[in-house]
Amino acid sequence: MKTNGMKKELTVLGMSFLMLLFLTTEAFAWSAATHAYIEDHLGKKRGLDNSNEIYGGVVPDVFDYLFNYPAYLDYLYGQTHNEFLKVWNASRWGLEKSSAYGFVGHNDVWGADSTAHHLCETCGTGEGYIISKAKELLATAPLPTELGIPDDVAIVIFHEIVENSVDILVSKKIDPSIGKKIVTSAILRSPQIPLLLVKAYAKDFSSYAGISYPEAVQFITTAEKEFRKAMILYGQVLMQDEATAILLISEQTADIAAGFLALYRIQLSISKEEIIQMVIGYTTLAISICENDYQQEIEATIHFVDGQLKSHGISY
Repeated sequence: MKTNGMKKELTVLGMSFLMLLFLTTEAFAWSAATHAYIEDHLGKKRGLDNSNEIYGGVVPDVFDYLFNYPAYLDYLYGQTHNEFLKVWNASRWGLEKSSAYGFVGHNDVWGADSTAHHLCETCGTGEGYIISKAKELLATAPLPTELGIPDDVAIVIFHEIVENSVDILVSKKIDPSIGKKIVTSAILRSPQIPLLLVKAYAKDFSSYAGISYPEAVQFITTAEKEFRKAMILYGQVLMQDEATAILLISEQTADIAAGFLALYRIQLSISKEEIIQMVIGYTTLAISICENDYQQEIEATIHFVDGQLKSHGISY
C-alpha cells in the first residue's frame, strides 16, 4: 500500500521533476541526491545551518522544473548557475548565509556542476562526468534502431538516466539517509530562501520577461514552492528500497518520454510497459557503468568545490 500511494504522488512529481530536464541538455549535471551529499560534506556539519546548506545546494535547479515556460528556461538557468553570486551578495546573516553558501557551491562555473558538465576529475576525457557516462551508456547499449530515435536525441535521455543512477548509488551505497536529509532540508528550509531568490533575481527577470515586478516575485516564489514539494517527494522515493526507487523513477521517465519525443515528431510503436522495462534496463546498466568510479568523482568534486569556495572568499 505504501508503494502504491507513493506511485500516485509521483504522478504529479513526474511531470514537474523530469520533463524540463529532457528539454535542455544544459540542465544535466549532478542531480538532487548527489548535490545534497556534496553539500552535506561542505560548510557546517550539523543543525539548521547544515540542513539549509543542503536545500540551498539543490535549489539552484528551482526553475528547471517549469517546463510550461520554455521562453524563460535558458535565462533562468543561466541566472542560478552562472550569476550565482547574486544570491550570496543578497544574503545577510543567519540561515540566509548558510542557504546562500549551499547555493553558490552548486554553480556551473567553478562549483559542483562544473565537474558534471565540463571537468570530470576522474574520467580523463576532458568533459564532465555525466556527459562522459551518458556517451558510454549510449555506446554500450544503443537504442534499438527500429525506434527511430537519433543519437543526439537519445543522449539527452541517457544523461537523465545517468543522473538518476548516480543518485540511486549515493542513496543505496554511501549514504542511505540522503533521501531523509533531502526531505528534512525541504521541510525545514528557511522561509527567507524564496525571499533571497527574489532579492537576487526578480528585478532583472521582470525586465527580461517583460512582466511587472510583482509578477516576477510571484513567479519566483511559486516556482520555489513547487520545487520544495518536488524535493520532499523525491527524497521519499530515495528512501524506498533500490528496486522500488528504480521502478518509480523509471515509470515517471516512461510517462513523459512520449511527450519529449513528440517534440522531435517521434512516436514510439511499443507499449508503455515495454518503455518502462527499457528504462529500468538502461538505469540498471548505468548503475553498473558508474558504480566503480562515481564515489571517487563525487569525493574529488567535494575537494574541488571546497577549495573553490575558500579561494573565492565564500565562508560564514
